[in-house]
Amino acid sequence: MTAESPTPLVYLGLPAEMTRAGTKAAATGPTIYRTAGGLVADALAAEPAEPQWRRVAPSADAPAEAVSAEDGLAAAIRMGPVMVPLDTHAAIAYGVRAGLLELAPEDASGPVRIALRGPGTLGVGCAVAPDRDEEEPDDAQRVLYGWYLGMPLVHKVSVPGYYGGKAPDEPDPALPAMCCYLTGTVDEAAPSSPVREVPTPDGMRTLCSHQNTTDRHPGAQPHNNFGFFVIRGPKGTEDNVRVRPAPPNSIPAEPLAYEMRLNGRWTGLNNHLVIEHGVATGHLALEPLEYGGQMWTSFPGRTQLAIDCEPTGIVEIDAGRRLTQGTLDIKKADMELMGHRRNSPVAPGARRIEVSCAGLEFLPSRIHVRAGEDVAVALTATDVMHNLEIEELGFYVQADAGETALGGLRADEPGTYPFHCSLMAHRAAGMTGTLVVGP
Repeated sequence: MTAESPTPLVYLGLPAEMTRAGTKAAATGPTIYRTAGGLVADALAAEPAEPQWRRVAPSADAPAEAVSAEDGLAAAIRMGPVMVPLDTHAAIAYGVRAGLLELAPEDASGPVRIALRGPGTLGVGCAVAPDRDEEEPDDAQRVLYGWYLGMPLVHKVSVPGYYGGKAPDEPDPALPAMCCYLTGTVDEAAPSSPVREVPTPDGMRTLCSHQNTTDRHPGAQPHNNFGFFVIRGPKGTEDNVRVRPAPPNSIPAEPLAYEMRLNGRWTGLNNHLVIEHGVATGHLALEPLEYGGQMWTSFPGRTQLAIDCEPTGIVEIDAGRRLTQGTLDIKKADMELMGHRRNSPVAPGARRIEVSCAGLEFLPSRIHVRAGEDVAVALTATDVMHNLEIEELGFYVQADAGETALGGLRADEPGTYPFHCSLMAHRAAGMTGTLVVGP
């Protein structure tokens, strides 16, 4: 292994290099994941450390369309409408917890040092641990068009006229601040923010359709939003920065950047560290957004996968020191981020029917109701997350592991209706049942 490893190594989307330490390591070091796209480290190692090696492969239960793989190694996973490259350890952790990926150990190769390539001021130490958000934004006002550390993010606009010049002239000192980097469409499959008409001193102009990449996730609370357009910098060329054209009479007038070449490969600008790396090297430039406001930023769900970055090698911007924080939903991955819907509403006074899930079986697997009767299906998942879906009736209820969830059901016509669990490969494994509707 040399400083110029033939296999690309990245840390949080940034190019890194790995060298043999040459001495015995005193302690276990970072985990290095081998993916189809290269190697991914979960930490830096300035001192000699013995890394743990893991191969990242698709889970045997993962749907084929949910994982991109090559030669048995995973390259990307589906999160919502987009495929997310496995170039951060947080994305890999998400895939493992969501049942899309599985890890296998590899033989150790001796102590190594791992350092970032590029400006020395760029770098963070990042650990993954459980956390909890106290409350969430209103679902009706969510838009999926943002990114945090390469993973999909949802925003809620909390001030009318956002991007319209009606936001407070001064930020609220009681609220946390967040930088929002407006890039070109990072992934064509992900919804971008709509094109808007905004007022300027010279009259109304068109705000480019864009996606946001945030520099932190302050949790489910309002925050001051400071926006920056990401464009080519003085060293940016067609060979190292890709851009999308701007419409006539738009803000900004220059095309928005959406990809940058790092370590010999094109990397999407869905990670603020990658953007800041590009700014520090002169490949990218930032143009302040004239209009902003207050927003909510949240990953949906209650139980979270937190990304808490330690103040070691902190990113320094304008001599300021910042601690990056974030949360990623792992509990409702299939329901919110992977396209499933919320539990069916329960009508007042509905009769309660208990259904439990153990292994890949419904107990009972045959449910009896009367036509026109309102019932509340109480679904208990005793081992892992399960749901009960009746496609013909538009019914859906999902329960997290160890919890009971309610879904409202009403069938107006007598007959039999099949139901199943639609998570992962549960239906194919025989997790099915029948609803019998009598007169």
